[in-house]
Amino acid sequence: LAAIAMLIFGGSIGGMDVAMNSNAVVVERRLSRAIMSSSHGFWSLGGFAGGALGGYSIQNYGYLPHAVAVTVIAFAVIAFAIRHLVAEDRPQAVEHQKFTLPRHTAVYLVGLMALLTMISEGAVLDWAALFLHQELGADLAVAGLAYAAFSGVMALMRFLGDSVRNRFGAVQTLRGSALVAAAGMLVAGLSSSPYLAIAAFAFCGFGIANMVPILFSAGGNQEGMSSGTGMSVVTTMGYSGILVAPSAIGFVAEHSSFGPIFIALSGLLVVVLLMAGLAHRAEFAPEPVPAE
Repeated sequence: LAAIAMLIFGGSIGGMDVAMNSNAVVVERRLSRAIMSSSHGFWSLGGFAGGALGGYSIQNYGYLPHAVAVTVIAFAVIAFAIRHLVAEDRPQAVEHQKFTLPRHTAVYLVGLMALLTMISEGAVLDWAALFLHQELGADLAVAGLAYAAFSGVMALMRFLGDSVRNRFGAVQTLRGSALVAAAGMLVAGLSSSPYLAIAAFAFCGFGIANMVPILFSAGGNQEGMSSGTGMSVVTTMGYSGILVAPSAIGFVAEHSSFGPIFIALSGLLVVVLLMAGLAHRAEFAPEPVPAE
C-alpha cells in the first residue's frame, strides 16, 4: 500500500511541478520580467522548513499526525492560491492525436543543460556530507554544514536572482552562474580542509541557484510549442539527473574517491557555460510564444 501511495504521490508531484513552472512562465510573459528564481526560492524555503520541522514533529507527535497536518496546510495554501492563478489562453479544441515527442532539437539541448546542472546539485545534496566525513576527517556536525551552506546560499540567491537576470539578461546571468558554480565545485574537489570545502560548496550554491530557473524559463518559452510541452521535456530530463546520478556517483566513489568526482562535475558545469547561448528563449519578447 505504501508503494502504491508513493507511486501516485510521485506522479502527482511530477505533474504539479510541470504545471507550476509553466504557470510561472506565463506570469513572466505577462509581467515582462523574471520571477522564476523567486518561485524556486520559495521551494527552497519549503524544503528547509520541512527538513527542520518535519523530523521534530515526527519524533514528538508521530508520523500520522505529521502527515495529516502537512496535508491540511497544503490544502489551505492551494485553496487560497488557486483563485489568483494566471492561466494561459484556453487551447482550441482539436482532434485527438497520438502522443508524439517535440521535434525541436533546441528544447532537448536545454533539457541536457538542466540535466548537467541538476546532476551537480544532486551530488552535493547526497554526497557532500559523506565527502567531508570520510575523506576530509570532519565530524558529523561539521559534515552536515556542507549541504546546509550550499542550500542556504542557494535559497538567498534565488530571491536575488530575478533582479540580476532582469538587469543582465538570462544568457549572461546563466554564463556567470555556471562559471561561479564550476569554480566552487572545482575548489571543493581539490580541498583538503573541510571548512574550505564548506565555503566552496556555498560558493557553488551561489552559482547553481539561478541556473535551473533560467533553464526552466527557456524550456517553457520554446518557439512553436506550448509552455507545458517544453517544460515537460526540460523537467523530465533535469530531474532524471537527481534520480540517476546519486547511485552512479556512489558506485564510482566506492572504487575511487569523491574528490575526482566533484572535479569532473565542475567540467559538466563548464559545458553548461559553453551552451548558455541556447537559453536565449528565456529573454523576454513582446509577443507570446505560439502554442501547438
